[in-house]
Amino acid sequence: MFPRASPLQGTVPVNSYRPIHLTSLAALRTNAAAWDDLWQRSDVSLPLVRAELLAQWVEHFAPRANFHALVVADQSRWLAALPLVSRRVGRLLSAGGMPCNPWSACGDLLCNAAAADSDAAMDLLVAAATELPWPLVWCDDAASETPRWQALLRACERAGISAHAHEHYRVGRLEIEGDWNAYQKQLPKNHRQAMNRAARRLAEQGKLQLETSSTLEPASVEPWLREAFEVEDLSWKGESGTSVLHTPGMFEFFAAQARQLAACGQLETAALRLDGRMLAFMYGYRGKRVCFAHKIGYDPRFSTYSPGQLLFYHLLERFHADGETRAHDFMGPMTQSISRWRPATYGVGRVAMAPRRLLGRAAMSVYKNVWRRLRRHSVTGASV
Repeated sequence: MFPRASPLQGTVPVNSYRPIHLTSLAALRTNAAAWDDLWQRSDVSLPLVRAELLAQWVEHFAPRANFHALVVADQSRWLAALPLVSRRVGRLLSAGGMPCNPWSACGDLLCNAAAADSDAAMDLLVAAATELPWPLVWCDDAASETPRWQALLRACERAGISAHAHEHYRVGRLEIEGDWNAYQKQLPKNHRQAMNRAARRLAEQGKLQLETSSTLEPASVEPWLREAFEVEDLSWKGESGTSVLHTPGMFEFFAAQARQLAACGQLETAALRLDGRMLAFMYGYRGKRVCFAHKIGYDPRFSTYSPGQLLFYHLLERFHADGETRAHDFMGPMTQSISRWRPATYGVGRVAMAPRRLLGRAAMSVYKNVWRRLRRHSVTGASV
């Protein structure tokens, strides 16, 4: 069995990899510096995977769930990590899943992108999974096409562990390259014309302004979020009771998340205003020069002006000019409105593996042959 905390001190043979098993949020927070250092060296840009933001997710959405994190380290620092919380698969099975749901994705597989022997680290991570208390490891929101997830799947194959990857949807990601004029020429002509027409018509009614900030102070976070989510509440989400303000505890979660992001300099906000009035907003974050658009909303009373699209138009223009942003990640499934910006795409879905246990292998067989076909339209984070 693994130690129940992170024994980073002590004599470790040179060039020797070893497993570490974190079994509590306290252990995660104790080793936050090592965890965040691994995130910084990994190819994961999403800042929500950092230790404190991950812990906040677990405390809010899964306070009674068992938390486990598998880590592989060498003599000086961490090389790979996978955070997991207990969840239900159907009515009978318990599984370990990444800390992700439709509200916020805070889990991912971390791997040192510069490691000379990442396969050895993944082999040890997969071997460590056999000590988990669950027959299945069920990772939603996994970008299974990426080298890190492919390395994990290869390690499962080498170990004889049943594993399966299934894509749920494609996500748009726009690389910020070249100048703004060159990028605009790649856009559909009717889309460019619609944006210019909407901007002109709104400017005729008052002062139209894009307000962006990467340096919002933690004390200013809650008032800005309140205004933004009041705009969201005007939409169909408010009518259906699924908006942030209509969901108990959700505003408090986003306020805590945003304050933490702001304290780290990774909160990214944008608002399109007409004479100071917020017409559209983006609540997002920034990691490794990538902007992530987490939540988008607009005032439906101005829908004829496409304020959400117009916000992106001006935001992308600013990104092309500032030299500080290398990519914009739209997050969530591709839609027709996102496709107009001509982004590249990457797949997001589920990676499941069954450590060497009879129940896990049986469940994996059922999943691959039955559940996946029955739930082919399932949403990330939904129970199966």
